[in-house]
Amino acid sequence: MAVAADISDRHLREAEGLSDKPLHRAQRVRITMNATWASSRAGQLLASCLVNLLARQVDLVSTIELHIPAVPTVIRLPNGDLADGSLDESLVQIAAWAVGDRVKVFASQTRAIGADITIAIGDDVSAGKGVTLFAAGNGWKAWVGVPEHAPKGIVPTKSNPLGPFLAAALAAGEVFKRGRGLVRGRFLTANGYSLWTGAQSDRWDELGDGPDVSGGQLKPFHIVGAGAVGNGLAYILAYAELVDAYAAVIDDDTYDATSLNRCLLAGHEDVGDPKVEAIEASLIKHGVGAYGFDGTISWYLTAARTGLRSDLAQQASNLSFDLAVSCVDRGVSRQDIQGLAPSSLFGGSTLRLGARSDFYPDRPGAACLSCFNPPEQDGEKLRALEKKLRQLSEEQRSAFLREQGIDPAVVEAYLSSPKCGTLGEAALRDLATRSVGEFSVGFVSLGAAILLASKLFRQVLLSSPPAGGDVTALNFLNGGLQSSFLGADEHCHWGCQERRRKIGISCDVCA
Repeated sequence: MAVAADISDRHLREAEGLSDKPLHRAQRVRITMNATWASSRAGQLLASCLVNLLARQVDLVSTIELHIPAVPTVIRLPNGDLADGSLDESLVQIAAWAVGDRVKVFASQTRAIGADITIAIGDDVSAGKGVTLFAAGNGWKAWVGVPEHAPKGIVPTKSNPLGPFLAAALAAGEVFKRGRGLVRGRFLTANGYSLWTGAQSDRWDELGDGPDVSGGQLKPFHIVGAGAVGNGLAYILAYAELVDAYAAVIDDDTYDATSLNRCLLAGHEDVGDPKVEAIEASLIKHGVGAYGFDGTISWYLTAARTGLRSDLAQQASNLSFDLAVSCVDRGVSRQDIQGLAPSSLFGGSTLRLGARSDFYPDRPGAACLSCFNPPEQDGEKLRALEKKLRQLSEEQRSAFLREQGIDPAVVEAYLSSPKCGTLGEAALRDLATRSVGEFSVGFVSLGAAILLASKLFRQVLLSSPPAGGDVTALNFLNGGLQSSFLGADEHCHWGCQERRRKIGISCDVCA
């Protein structure tokens, strides 16, 4: 049997800008907060998200010491469970739920370890031994850097998770970069961000804040893809405190151990389960309506969809989709989503240490989701795999298939009588099209989800015009945040420009 890949597999892989081998595989991190920040919703969102991210950096982080006041927890745990103790106890619970005992997390009123990195949340702290970072997030704003440049007097009064989550992602990224080692890029020293305006500044007061999202009403929508970015978007929805929010989440994949380094609503007990289940359960416990569909888009369109909210069910039945979000990573899946021609379409994706979000407007010359995302040649891969298997003996085939987690019986039935739509054909197609595991890590995936949610909330929830271009990208290697536009692909598989010339498809966001 093949040895299952570990939680750390993806974030220890090679990536441009990082050292080939980790510099420090057992970093000790201390998190500090004062009473004001520890008691606030913004502070607890930042701290809980930071622990959720750092605990998943297995084989780079070994210990997390919590040096915070014993205050009541005012938010639910990421999986939606009620916190039944103080904040420090809840943070310990989060790490245990996420990765078991792989990273030691404990609370201490004294400084019990020689920390390699100290992260001060909202505190006016001076640098000590090791590396010290200051992190603050409030409303639509986040700031991460060194104490000597840190803003003073920030009062955590907002409930919006976007700023706190971005601060947590940036701080987790700084820990990660020190563990893996940088060969290109830089560490953050005074980096402030406004997700509302898209601006950067080293001065907190120069960053524009946006309106509160709490109590807002976001129309029901489809999320296609329940991997890391889909998890991140659902994570944000869980804490956004929207009114009557509802999402149908579609994905046919299951969690494996490697998923735990970046899927922030999945704990170690979710390994082997459909990805949509953890998301659906968490959202519902947080008071967000959710429907998880364990299958592909094609299956979703023809399934009974029992339990789905009626307005979304009607959209699927009529093939008339309103608001949809793409969180998938394969060209063929992106083609399928674009083929639904939703009225409003957003997307989020990652590439190594880069996070990105896209809005796909119905505007002449603008790219659609199909542009630059050609479908993979799955049929050729399936035929090549089938040929390889037929060259093996039945005993060799059985051993190989079991190593891949596939029932040999269903494959043998397919090989003896090949038919589309059978279990054997589906199993072989899945095996043939499995992507080679690429570098990925939780804070980048969450970064993409944050950029995506910012666009979604601004343009749909708050009906505000886009800030900057259709594309927003955050590079965790150097902290750069950029906005741009993407022109259409003249070889677009969906033919978006020709379609726009022939018919006018209204978009309520563009309008």
